[in-house]
Amino acid sequence: MTGASAPAARGLGAPAFVRDRLTTTAYGGLAVYAYVLYALGPLLPLLRQDLRLSYAVMSLHSTAFAAGAMLTNLLFRRLRTRLDHRLLFWSALAALALGALLLATGLSATVTLTAAVLGGTGGALLQTTALAVLAEHHGEHESLRARALVEANAAASVSALAAPLLISGLESAGAAWNWCLVLPALALAAMYPALRGEPLRPRTAPSAGAASATGAGASAGSAPEAAGGSFPLRAALCGLVVGFEFCLAYYAVPLLTSTADLTDGQASAALALFYGGELAGRLAGSRLTAGARAARSAALVAGSLTVAAAGFLALWLASTTWLALLGLALGGLGVANLFPLTLSLAVSAAPGRTDQATARVQLAVSTCIMLAPLLLGTLSDRLGVRSAFGLAGFLLPLAALLLVAGRRRPATADAPSPGVTPHVRH
Repeated sequence: MTGASAPAARGLGAPAFVRDRLTTTAYGGLAVYAYVLYALGPLLPLLRQDLRLSYAVMSLHSTAFAAGAMLTNLLFRRLRTRLDHRLLFWSALAALALGALLLATGLSATVTLTAAVLGGTGGALLQTTALAVLAEHHGEHESLRARALVEANAAASVSALAAPLLISGLESAGAAWNWCLVLPALALAAMYPALRGEPLRPRTAPSAGAASATGAGASAGSAPEAAGGSFPLRAALCGLVVGFEFCLAYYAVPLLTSTADLTDGQASAALALFYGGELAGRLAGSRLTAGARAARSAALVAGSLTVAAAGFLALWLASTTWLALLGLALGGLGVANLFPLTLSLAVSAAPGRTDQATARVQLAVSTCIMLAPLLLGTLSDRLGVRSAFGLAGFLLPLAALLLVAGRRRPATADAPSPGVTPHVRH
């Protein structure tokens, strides 16, 4: 047990939301992962310059990162049957820090691509473990789970915002950008002594229904889809919105340098507007998701898609620098809550199978992160960055169609999660 549960305000709806030690640990791990993940956007163009890479090879680094993540998510269920969340969490954080250091010191594409695979493997394991713990720990009510996931992404946005600012600051000071990748190792050195005793064991005990579902059913190889017909659609929706987000994060800098007359350093610094928009959106999202059930979460997703589409069009079609920068900030505001909200919708469609559902969603997310930027890079070499960038816009109407289809498909999404998956205790 990791902290006292706040008394539930049964007569007033959802219980009180508690940010205990477990929640803080998970938030911290996700923030470190987000820093590395979002640092790739501004640093890959600089790596491309240093190693004289093509756009396609540059994009292979994000593909390698996502490939490592896919491997992790394919193996996550087996890992969870043998290891507890605490060991997975700290091992993943160490692998992520090591991958970042190798990426910073690599002198060839072979080394940096290997580092990206290692970082993606550790990062995905860290994210999946932390999100599964949060979803279970706060899973007694839909609004609590959604709020925990939104707040986790808000914490991640703070570190994501720091990445382009630090890289730009290092460039302006005449220092090598590589130093920015030392921070994950420093974060591990700071977090482990203070938080290593946290067992990362959710406080919610599994109900009888959940125990039977995750015991007999899950051990027989049942998939989350069995819990509700909308799960595959919601998992695919989550993948598409994250694919769109990373198209913006990885190709906003090349787009700004080619269409807005900005240098690589200026464009990297401008990417802070995107992450700043995400941070603002997630801070607001923490309030908006209070008391939200699945129906309201779906409405928030629809509104976010609309804002993201407006930002994308302004960035893509801008004829002036200020309009492109406005579109960048608006795009960040729009995508801010798409991942946590769609993840919460997917998890709610697979009650009692939080670990499995989270890993399945992460597999869909990793697939989209792997394919979308690589396709953009290949097309950019042939058609130019601006023409290729239009591809990202097609992901939003596809996401809207999946959202509508998921709401029409019968599911148990509006019911509170009945419990959590059992944990291996060592």
